[in-house]
Amino acid sequence: MAGVTIDRRTGQAYREMAFHPSKYPNGPFWVHESPFLPERWEESSRVGAPSLQHSAMKCLLSDQRRLRPEMFAYVPWHIASYLWDCLGKSKRRTLHSWKLFAMAYPEQFREVSRYRSYSVKSVEMGMPEYWKEVKSDTLSWRTVLSLDPSIARVPDLVEIASIRNLVALEISSPPQTWNNGESSGVTLSNRIIRSWNEMQQSSGAFAHLRVLVLSRQCDLSVQIFQYLRDFPSLEIVLAADCGDLTKASKVDFQVDGWLVDPDTKRDGTLYDQYLSVIKSEAKNPTGLDAAPVLNFEINPSKTKRDTPMRKEQVCFYRDGSKTYKHEQESDRKRPRGYPQMKIQRPDKYRKIGWEGLLGDLS
Repeated sequence: MAGVTIDRRTGQAYREMAFHPSKYPNGPFWVHESPFLPERWEESSRVGAPSLQHSAMKCLLSDQRRLRPEMFAYVPWHIASYLWDCLGKSKRRTLHSWKLFAMAYPEQFREVSRYRSYSVKSVEMGMPEYWKEVKSDTLSWRTVLSLDPSIARVPDLVEIASIRNLVALEISSPPQTWNNGESSGVTLSNRIIRSWNEMQQSSGAFAHLRVLVLSRQCDLSVQIFQYLRDFPSLEIVLAADCGDLTKASKVDFQVDGWLVDPDTKRDGTLYDQYLSVIKSEAKNPTGLDAAPVLNFEINPSKTKRDTPMRKEQVCFYRDGSKTYKHEQESDRKRPRGYPQMKIQRPDKYRKIGWEGLLGDLS
């Protein structure tokens, strides 16, 4: 048997294995946050010994690694909200605790915390580990994901399709990764989007994706819209500085199911773009619209994403999109400050009193 050592003296067979210390002693994601309460937090009290409730709270929250949603199955919300308030006082509202409360109390927690923003400035794990942190197979929250693809691998980008609760996605390479029009890292390609299409057809991936933002992805062509057409909820695709994709769309763009408006300027963050879409699509919910939002950003290059899009921005709309119709109607409105037209009324409507009424009857 391969790998098996036999002790000739005793006749025993055994296999030697080497164990190395875990890179994440507290668990995979705790490299970014601490699961423990601050040392000596509220150990003393001016009014004497702490209450039994306070002591139980400290014991429960002392190590968040052991907290699971099923532990709160029979815990009423007024006690859970007290725990959430204590996490706020101790500054230990971690991403783990936020997701836990979103799963355990879907109705009540959305009124307390509708939005959570998390930014990874230093990548400490592989991308699949981050995908596990943002995905929710039970659709307990919506994920808005911004990613710098230069720190990922091609299989990592393909694996984004496993995030069922993904509602908005931004793939943006930093300017410093480009040299003479060539990228020094991984970028999005037609083959990756074709793989997404295949996973959508086979397993229903990207069922809730509404917005796709592409920035400095020069390996893409207009062919991607033939694949994106099968994404059932996708409304708009924003492309900026994407080489042939942005240039060809301004000259001759003919893809069944899509419209292009190269003059549209949609500024703001990915989350802003998503809000604008669901506002115009309020009458067509996807089933996730009431869930809280996790705005997750992996941006080690610290490139600012709240600045307006570059001058080569092009906006693609799905044909028949309510978002596009809403923006077109807004553009036709009279601008602020436009002089109001005075309505000329007949003199009889300006007469006051019995004299005017008698004059009308005569």
